[in-house]
This record gives sequence, structure tokens and C-alpha cells, in this order.
Amino acid sequence: MEEIQPEIIHSVPQRPPWRNVMLLLGLVLLGMSIGNIVAMLMILLIGVLLGGPNNLEQISQLIQEPQLFPHAWWYLMILHSVSHLFTFLIPGVVYWRWSEQHRVEEFISRPAPSFLTMALVFFTVIAFLPLNSWIIEWNSHLHLPEGLQRVENWMRYKEDELAGMTQFLTDFDSWLKFIVALCVIAVIPAVGEEVLFRGIIQRKIFHKIRDVHASVWLTAALFSAIHLQFYGFVPRLLLGAMFGYLYFWTRNLWAPILAHFINNGLTVLAIFLSHRKVLDFEISSAESSVSWIGAVLSLVLTAALLLNLKVISQRSNLKNGT
Repeated sequence: MEEIQPEIIHSVPQRPPWRNVMLLLGLVLLGMSIGNIVAMLMILLIGVLLGGPNNLEQISQLIQEPQLFPHAWWYLMILHSVSHLFTFLIPGVVYWRWSEQHRVEEFISRPAPSFLTMALVFFTVIAFLPLNSWIIEWNSHLHLPEGLQRVENWMRYKEDELAGMTQFLTDFDSWLKFIVALCVIAVIPAVGEEVLFRGIIQRKIFHKIRDVHASVWLTAALFSAIHLQFYGFVPRLLLGAMFGYLYFWTRNLWAPILAHFINNGLTVLAIFLSHRKVLDFEISSAESSVSWIGAVLSLVLTAALLLNLKVISQRSNLKNGT
């Protein structure tokens, strides 16, 4: 049985769980709305000054048909970065500070994970990539029963729509765009999503049910579902679970943040290198070159690394008296 960690179950205000859920959900929805408004105002201001989109109708067209606008890539990067910050990071910090009555510093108040721990996190994400690629291909070929054909058609439409936007946002080959994309696609989501999902939601679920595995997998399911990419649900679920266990074992949010950043950042790097003809990589393709044997080897190596990471983290926690 896993040891219950006081710092994870601690919560100052004792209010009904449904109130906490409604409060956090309200903050996320409010942040999402404010973020979209702020992002659109920024785009309007830049558009007026530089001759780009200068009204709401043009912004709507920019989102639907970005290829029609010069510098659309930059506008959409502004939209995604601002809306993401207001949807995930800011509501999480506000909830933590205002509702939980904790200092922001308490998110990372514990001693930073050791270099060995963070190295293991890095190699674990690398080891998981072949298995994840194989699962992505398997998940993309799933079909719903015939009675749910309309639902599946809608899911496919949304998936294609998101894929089109992803394809446009990852169409870059300059070093400047690579750095900006790395920040928007890797850094901001790694920090914001881990603060909200692992730092708050997983913590709150664990506080309520006192079950490590249930809290990790429930949070991972929410994490995967909120991305609205139905044919990538399973691989993102597994990633979310890995991030959750990293947080629980290391007792520090920097571990899942690093893992999240590496996962997203390697994709951005692969896209950049492919556009520079250094690497053959196609983000829009769900087809995997990984055989089932390669997937099994990836699973075994990932499990071995995770087990070692768990043991090393537990020894470190005992050494630090935590």
C-alpha cells in the first residue's frame, strides 16, 4: 500500500467537495473567456497598427482560414499562448492562493529532485516514445458501433479540424519561430497543465478518496478528455498517468513539468528538423513505423525506468525526512 503523503492531502479550508469543483470549474471557464478576450484585443491592436485583422469578423476568419492572412502564424501563437495561460495556469494559481489559502511558492517548496531523478525522468519519456507512437496508431483506427456513426463522424470532423490547425502552427523552419513554438507548445502547456491537473486536481481527488492509483488515473482521464482529441485519448491518458505517478513519487511538481516539456518539446524539435530536411517526420500522420516487438521493448524499458525512479525518489524522501 502506498504511503499517504501529508503535503498532498493537506488542505486548509474544509468545504464540501462539490463547492471546490464548482469553484475551480468556474475559475477555468472565467479564465478561458477572459483569455480569449485579451488575446483578441491584442490581435486587434497589432492588426490595426500593422495592417492585419482589425475586426472580430476578420479574427474569426483568421482562426478558420489562417492561410489567407499574412503573419497569421504569429497571430495564432498569441491567441494560443494567452488563452492557455488564462485557461490553465492563472485559474490554478488563483484557486491555490485564494481558495486553498496557500502561498504560490508552496507548489515547489519541497527540495528540488536530484539530478539523477530528473535524468531518469528524461530517459523515461524517451523510452516511452516508441510505445506511445504504436498506441497512437492503434487508437486512431478505433471505430464506434454502427448506432453511434453520427457521433463518430462528428469526432472525426473535430479531429481533422484540430489536425489542420496543428499542421498550420507547426509549419516553421526559422530559429525564431522554433523558439516561439517551443515556448507556446512545450513550456506554457507543461507549466500550466501540470499546475492545474497534477498540482491541484490530482491533489484534491487524493485528498477526498485517499487512493493513489484512482486519483492518478481519474486525473489522467480528465487531462486527456479536455484536449478534445478523441483519437488520441488513450496515449494522452497514459502520458497523464505517467505524469501523475512522477508527481506522487517525487513529491515535486518539477518532475511532471519536465516530463511534459520533454514530450512536447521533442515533437516541436522533430518538426523543426524535418522542415530543415534533417529528419523525416510528419506530425499529421498517425501511422507508426514501430512494430509490436518494438512497442513491447519500449514498455519493458519504460517500466524498468519508472520502477528505478520510484525507488530512488522514495530513498530521497526518506533521506530528507519527508
